[in-house]
Amino acid sequence: MPWLAELALHLCRALHLLVLAIAPTWLSPEPLPPGALALAGSLSAAALAAVLGLSAWLAARLDTRLARNGAALLWVAIAAAIAAALYYRGPRAPLAQGVVLVAVPLWAALATLAAAAAERWLGSSFKHRRMGAAIAVIGLGVVQLNGAAPLLGSRERMWWAAIRRDGAHLRAIDELARPLRERRKLDELDGIAARCLRMHPAAAAPAEPVTCACLALRAEARLHARNAGAALRDAEAARERCPEQQSARAVLAEALAVAGRPERAEAEARAALEEGGDPSQLRYALALALERAGRMAEARAEADRAIDAGAGRKAQLLAGALAILAGDLDGAKARLTPLAEQDPSDAEALYNLALIADKRGDYNGARQGYLAALKADPRSADARYNLALLTFRAGITDESRHHVRKFLDAFPDDARGSQLAQTTGTPLGTAGGGALPGRSGAKPSAQEPPASSGSR
Repeated sequence: MPWLAELALHLCRALHLLVLAIAPTWLSPEPLPPGALALAGSLSAAALAAVLGLSAWLAARLDTRLARNGAALLWVAIAAAIAAALYYRGPRAPLAQGVVLVAVPLWAALATLAAAAAERWLGSSFKHRRMGAAIAVIGLGVVQLNGAAPLLGSRERMWWAAIRRDGAHLRAIDELARPLRERRKLDELDGIAARCLRMHPAAAAPAEPVTCACLALRAEARLHARNAGAALRDAEAARERCPEQQSARAVLAEALAVAGRPERAEAEARAALEEGGDPSQLRYALALALERAGRMAEARAEADRAIDAGAGRKAQLLAGALAILAGDLDGAKARLTPLAEQDPSDAEALYNLALIADKRGDYNGARQGYLAALKADPRSADARYNLALLTFRAGITDESRHHVRKFLDAFPDDARGSQLAQTTGTPLGTAGGGALPGRSGAKPSAQEPPASSGSR
């Protein structure tokens, strides 16, 4: 950003913070950059200069030490606003965190100037006029700051306040969602999306950017919950309302791939890449589409490009799964081991590492890996399924049947259940009421499920 534009933005933020220090709930805790930045910067500079000039004029007019002290405190408050606006930006935002730093000298200045004015203009008939004016102003400041204390004490509340006030505040959505993504608590993204959509309903017209971002966020949560149909509906709604929003297009491409429409997913991802979308997200979605289309070599190359572009865990997981499918077990392990080391509760990475051990004939490594994956995520049907097969092949019949019964109870709608029971000789009557009925005829041989790519 050119230095003049940077200066203009900084002055706008300093003036915004001064207003927040007077009334913390009047404006957004983190302002968006103004559209006409040069004009907004000029107006902000003029406003700050006017405040400084007015304080100097008032000090000269009253010509008392108290007035001069008040003017000096006001200059200190403006200097604090400029410094805080410079500090609370970028990763240290939102700006409202600097309110207290500015409010202390600002309200002290206002109280001092009020006392000086009361001494000059209220006359001798008002006893304790200086103290009364100062107390009144300080009391007003305490009321304002105390009422905003819950907001100012929580960055999360500040970001929610920014969303409530501004339907274009996409950064606030990202700031609320990022910690959950980093901790892989993707189920909780649905709650953020639901609250956001209550503030900015999807049915409202015209569509606001934050509404589309929240629809895409809910689609992401539903992909994690393996609800591909609902995820696709949300992603398509976001794409229709905000076709220019590239993050929504990346989620749509991923949802299309998971929902079994890889051709359209590929077209969506490639079109968004040509239009300058985020390559880390879009190349991952493209790799997933290619994998679902059976074009494994192309998918591997695209997953590597996604990783090189800065894609995170999902792309690493997909690259590892594709390497397993290609028989490159060493390459897969090199991709997956850092994920498990970074997060020992990463169920999908643990499952894939167990699958590598299984393919290499390492019974203990595979068994421990599948058990670790199940401990991390009891919903891992593939880990339970493979564990039943692994122990059955090793001749540990009782344990194998135990895992078969667990599989049937936990995943009654999984079509593999009856086949697994027949293969391992597990009586279906010992499973829970939700178990699938067995099929007559010869026993089919159960096959281990493929590597987990992170999107099912």
